[in-house]
Amino acid sequence: MIVGKDDFITYIKEELRKLDFCNIDEVEIGEIINEQNNGILIEYTGVGLSQARDMNSIPVIYPFDFIEGAGGIVVFPGDDRSWLDKQNIRLWVAEYISGYCAFWNVDGCDWLHDALHAIKENRTSDTALKTAAYICARIAANIAVGRDVKRFPRFYLCRSLE
Repeated sequence: MIVGKDDFITYIKEELRKLDFCNIDEVEIGEIINEQNNGILIEYTGVGLSQARDMNSIPVIYPFDFIEGAGGIVVFPGDDRSWLDKQNIRLWVAEYISGYCAFWNVDGCDWLHDALHAIKENRTSDTALKTAAYICARIAANIAVGRDVKRFPRFYLCRSLE
C-alpha cells in the first residue's frame, strides 16, 4: 500500500501505469482491505496518517514531499511503527533523515537541511510530490517482483527530478 492524499494520488497512479501496473485501487480511510486484492492500494489520508486500517499485514510505502526533493519510508509487517505516532510525521522524518545524513557525512543532502524551515511551515512542492510518486512507484515495483528494498529505519531520499 502507498499512503498519500490529494494530487499525490494522481501522480502515483501515473507513475504506476508507466510501470504497467493495472490493478490500482484507491481506498478511503476505514475501508477494509480486500483479501483478494493483489494490486496496489493507495490510501487517501486526509489530515494525518491512518491508523484505522490494519496495515500490519502488508508492506506500506510512506512518501514525503521535502520541498526541494522527496523521500520514502517502507514498513513491512513486523517492522517498527512507533514513529507513526509522532505529532508531525513529515517534519519528524525530515529531521530524522537530515540528522542521519549529517551524522554520517552523506554527500548531497544539504538541500534537505535547508528545506526544514519550509517543511515546518507546511509548505509543499508539486515537483517534490512528483518525485515522491516516482520513487514510490519504483519501490512498489521492486516489492511486487520480490526484490529487496530499504526498510525503516533505512529510507529513500532524492533531490527533485525536474
